[in-house]
Amino acid sequence: MKIGRISRIGPIGLIALMSLLATETHAQLTKLKTSYSALTANMGAYWLAKDSRLFEKHGLDVDVVLIENGTITIQALIAGETDLAMGGGTVAVSSALGGSDLVSISSIESRLPYGLLAQKDIKTIDQLKGKRHAISRFGSVADLGSRLILQKFGLVPDKDVTLLQIGGTSTRLAALSKRTVDSTILTPEFFLVAKKAGFTILVDPTQYKIDFPQLEVITTRTYLKNRPEVATRYMRAIVEGIHNYKNDREGSIRSLSKYLRLNDREALEEVYRIYYDIYQPIPHPSPAAIQTQLTWMAEKDVRARNAKPEQFIDGAILRDIEKSGFAARLYQK
Repeated sequence: MKIGRISRIGPIGLIALMSLLATETHAQLTKLKTSYSALTANMGAYWLAKDSRLFEKHGLDVDVVLIENGTITIQALIAGETDLAMGGGTVAVSSALGGSDLVSISSIESRLPYGLLAQKDIKTIDQLKGKRHAISRFGSVADLGSRLILQKFGLVPDKDVTLLQIGGTSTRLAALSKRTVDSTILTPEFFLVAKKAGFTILVDPTQYKIDFPQLEVITTRTYLKNRPEVATRYMRAIVEGIHNYKNDREGSIRSLSKYLRLNDREALEEVYRIYYDIYQPIPHPSPAAIQTQLTWMAEKDVRARNAKPEQFIDGAILRDIEKSGFAARLYQK
């Protein structure tokens, strides 16, 4: 009977009806304004969730904006221009120390992701003694990451190795090519490019673990108080995205290729492997990662010396998701 009524309204009317139904379905989704901070491989599970329409599955109509500046990301959250952000925890902690109500509800990547690369004639970390190491600038995450990695493997920055301010990733790679410097750190999507150029990968991020808030889900306590159910649905989509990343190799590689604009299959396989190991099924906020940040900041900011990691995180949503059995059911399928 319903089919008959639709058929009599004609093609134009049918198209209008289908458009109306689609609009009504779209209207049932809850609008959510989000941002992310960089086109880097640690966003793989997020991109897969987006491409697989997991946010819609969990009742969300998500606006996504790329904001490649941590300070602007934080300003947008505080102003209410965005509701949630994927970004580094460093600026969020700094802002919260200054009195904002920003808070991390998840650590998607709670460790440094960098590989340590060197000239092809350097085969061991000990051979970096007396050499020149490129960072972007002093005080940057690349600076801190370099220092922590060098220390982890027994070298003293500024004593055993000279750190030079060179610039961003492409500039540091160019400096390696010209032999202006002997080593640098890079994120996984650049490893194979560097390897094919003849450089040595001394260490990749699966060979060490240094806690650090590299990629956090950040929001405000005000938003959490007013819209906890929306934040919960967002994090369920992220948890499911991580599950799908670990269980859909080809879909994950397609998303990585699409957003990184990378077509080198070997490089994509390498990136996939690294983040398969790094992603945790339930990405709880990491007090240890925040503590690394606070310890670094305490050298110049007295407020960080007495601060505790728990001041900057709220793990209630992911604890509830874990207790509900949602993630366990995903991995049982």
